[in-house]
Amino acid sequence: MKELRLANKIITTLIKDRVHYPDRLIVDTLTTIGRCGVLLLLYRYVFDLHQGTINNTPFIIAAWSMFFYFSFSVLRLRDIAKAIMQDVQSGTVEILLNKPISYLAYRMWWQVGSGLYSFLVISIVGTILMILFVGIPSTMTTPFFFSTLFLAYILGMFLSLLLYSIVGLLAFWIEEVRPVFWMVDKSVMILGGSYLPVALFPSIMYKLAVWSPFGASQFITHTVNDSWQTHWYEFMGIQLFWIAILGTIMYFLFNKARQRLSVNGG
Repeated sequence: MKELRLANKIITTLIKDRVHYPDRLIVDTLTTIGRCGVLLLLYRYVFDLHQGTINNTPFIIAAWSMFFYFSFSVLRLRDIAKAIMQDVQSGTVEILLNKPISYLAYRMWWQVGSGLYSFLVISIVGTILMILFVGIPSTMTTPFFFSTLFLAYILGMFLSLLLYSIVGLLAFWIEEVRPVFWMVDKSVMILGGSYLPVALFPSIMYKLAVWSPFGASQFITHTVNDSWQTHWYEFMGIQLFWIAILGTIMYFLFNKARQRLSVNGG
């Protein structure tokens, strides 16, 4: 109950702050339009050259897949790695560890709350624009789609937070984690379907996108595909598997980090 009250307080405070100071929303909106909007225009042209279908995938499926990726990225869950690194470098982590709250839970809820307002606004407005200018695929017209989409978002958020938290915790040993962050982040971008829809991947790339934690964190991009309706439980099983593995790794690293902090005195 204490953690739920903490989560509610953090998220409520951050949303109110974002409403009064919409700088983040403006930046996220321009970024989403600049990346996703331009990509959709380019892909529409390419699909038109191929009579509207590439690799048995119509443009409408590819467009929604990319939109879901960019919508999810607005949450900026990746920033938790930099936040943890800055806490370690500044010594703030030592203060937070002595508080009667879980440091990692605090950091995760803060990251979710930080991007939630922009995510909700851009997702709602973006969905309306996608419906008007792209249309709605048949795979998105059932209650089943919306229920599994919600689960895919929740599991993807949790998996992303675990993945980037592990990167951030490495700051206790290597201090500067940006090189590791860049490698992990680029892997997520490529295998998550940011600039090339997963449905268009070659066989080997598709398997990597499905079975690696980098691609699994972005399974929301699969929800619009026809295969999702028959294999959704397999995809979510993979997500749960990686959540268990990365959760164990994060727990181990965090305990080692606390011991290191106690021995070295910060």
